[in-house]
Amino acid sequence: MSRAMLTAIAALTLLFATNAGAEEYPSPQQAEIARTAAYVGSIECADCHGDVHAQVAVSWHSKKTEWGPAHPDKYRKDKIYKWVERDWDKLDTYMILDQKDKTTNYVAVDKVALADVDLVVGGQRKQRYATYYDGGPRKAWLATTKDGGISWTLDKSTVVDYPGNKERAGYKFLFIEVRPKDGDLNKNYYGEFYSWQERCISCHSTGFDNKAWDKAKTEFMEGKREDLREIFVADISISCEACHGPGEKHIEDPTKNNIIYPPKITDVDTRQMVCGQCHTRTAGSVHGKGANDLRGYRLTEKYEDYAEFVRPNWGKGNRATSIDGKGRRDHQQDMDIRLSKTIKGAHSVHASMACFDCHDAHNVGSRGVRKPSARLKKPMIEVCADCHQGQAKNVLAVLDGSKGWDKYGYDNWANEGGRTPNKQHVFNFDKEGRSFGLQPEQYHWALKKDGDARKEADWKAIWPWEKESYEGKGLKVAIGPTPWKK
Repeated sequence: MSRAMLTAIAALTLLFATNAGAEEYPSPQQAEIARTAAYVGSIECADCHGDVHAQVAVSWHSKKTEWGPAHPDKYRKDKIYKWVERDWDKLDTYMILDQKDKTTNYVAVDKVALADVDLVVGGQRKQRYATYYDGGPRKAWLATTKDGGISWTLDKSTVVDYPGNKERAGYKFLFIEVRPKDGDLNKNYYGEFYSWQERCISCHSTGFDNKAWDKAKTEFMEGKREDLREIFVADISISCEACHGPGEKHIEDPTKNNIIYPPKITDVDTRQMVCGQCHTRTAGSVHGKGANDLRGYRLTEKYEDYAEFVRPNWGKGNRATSIDGKGRRDHQQDMDIRLSKTIKGAHSVHASMACFDCHDAHNVGSRGVRKPSARLKKPMIEVCADCHQGQAKNVLAVLDGSKGWDKYGYDNWANEGGRTPNKQHVFNFDKEGRSFGLQPEQYHWALKKDGDARKEADWKAIWPWEKESYEGKGLKVAIGPTPWKK
């Protein structure tokens, strides 16, 4: 390793060490504001931070959800892919109504007109659409899956009567999923039967009030509310307050003491959660049946109080994780990064880093503003070269979690294959230079309550950072490949 590289790494290590020893940030007062103050919406931020607001407004974060053509006063033209608008009448633009059973969905037989699309979800690499459903009975077809929901087949030969379900009312997804390239339709189709509000809203908007939503849904179910069109957010997409905390107090008194500046956060878990609150994949929400987000979460709070991490499957793998813990699906960057603490140690550089140390949150995707790298503060090779110098090109190979490993797919999960380039964030190599997670001797397990330690089925695979939490529940935690054989 070159002297320059050692110097760079030492400097960065000193930076994090110094930050760790600094005065606690955010202060208790700032943390209290983050947890209790009201969200005001990004338009309030634009008065003083117009330049940054303009950058965020055209970034990829602004495309996480947008109003569709059904809201002409809010719809930004050309946000639906041009080819999709052109071919709309040829596509299977049917609304997914509900789940019949674990392998079957009800899909409405009536096509949704382009003008009736309420929400456009995504835009950078794929797009989905949603329209409002009132929970009433409909004529339906059945869509089935044979691979756990990865792909769906719609049977248009038989029409059935769907009785309706007011619990599913809200903005419902259509059966199609599309990509920017002309004619690029996901032939696997889509199978999400929960509404956007039930399932995804917290990570696709800013300041979602889950308690107000729960109250509205209860009132609707009881016949005390006309509909569930209201979405209870400060901004329909990702904006300032998602990362800096609610702006109520800052608008009243614009000082640095009542808003959060993420790079100054001293606690590693807290700083990583700024992005990790959404760049994650959950096994379920604590605050919403069927929710796949951390609804209700506010900066400085704990992940485990709002959702459960998607589970690893040590030594066997599953759709979400490889046998060594590398992520396989979208949004799992946080789990990849957290593994660094186990792999390299709590005081390693990567274990101390957060997404915004390398990524440009304000300008992600906004090439026309400052012409940065699409996601990073500067070109990828330069970001890594800050520490790794001339080895940066080789180090970048770690971002391809699939390189060198066997391919995986439905019913073939038992290998170390992870995600493709730019998606993997396990910053670790094995002896052959491939991206690698945990060794078998590092696997973590928790014995179920009243479980038999000699039975494999009674051991639950857990993430290393969950060890204290499970021990706090009074459960036995073991580390190693097969604790039931001991």
